[in-house]
Amino acid sequence: YTTGSDGEFYAIERDEFEQLANTFGRAMEKTEMGAAMGVTWSHTQGVIDRMKIALDHGVHAFHIAFPFWMPLAPGDVWRFWEDLAAAAPEARWIHYNTPRGHRVFHGPDYARLAADFPEQFIGTKLPFNGLMEIVDCIESAPKVSHFMVEYTTVIGMMVGARGTYSYWANTLPHWTRRLTDLCWKKKWEEAMAMQKRLLVWENRHTKPLRDAGHLHGVIGKARGELSGFLEDTGCTRPPYYPVDEKLREEYQKAFKEYWKDEL
Repeated sequence: YTTGSDGEFYAIERDEFEQLANTFGRAMEKTEMGAAMGVTWSHTQGVIDRMKIALDHGVHAFHIAFPFWMPLAPGDVWRFWEDLAAAAPEARWIHYNTPRGHRVFHGPDYARLAADFPEQFIGTKLPFNGLMEIVDCIESAPKVSHFMVEYTTVIGMMVGARGTYSYWANTLPHWTRRLTDLCWKKKWEEAMAMQKRLLVWENRHTKPLRDAGHLHGVIGKARGELSGFLEDTGCTRPPYYPVDEKLREEYQKAFKEYWKDEL
């Protein structure tokens, strides 16, 4: 999938989104993989416009977070989903349950969403660190495919998650696939050792980027440079500027040492 938070959805104008949907849709036609695009925007019509553009290019699944400028009123939360379903009933939703959407969903919310929109609501991205929160969401909507973020891959899959919406796949794809395969095979001890290794890396070497004020796509671009798996200019769109060169050089040096057995 593309145009999530690391994909800088917030910096992509509608005409640029259409160009990307066209290219992405054609590329995915040649594979057997399902395709999804992030369509989060600051208002409902912007979300609908992006869904319809992607649908026209063969993409039917969408990562959706709530509009992010101010919290939705309780009633507006449900009108938001009703409006999406009415405008594009063929679209399938993966709720990105980020606190940046102000309204964080929990188990009872997902139970209602699954009951009200059984065709449209197919998945979640759960950026929680707490096991009880993860279990609450998974157990409350068991027919929905729940996905973790990198920090909780193993514990999430132990309690029923289907996988990870991964940022690290853009840096070390084979490593990331091995971790997921170990979880599917229930080889939890090996999987947790890999999980811990990534967490130590993040805490030791990615934390300075966050301490400098960077997040999401800005750090994603810095990660993308590390292995050269993906080609990228490293540019991000103002007002969000790239990590400064000195910090990126230190990050690269640490990566080559810490992950040398994977390179």
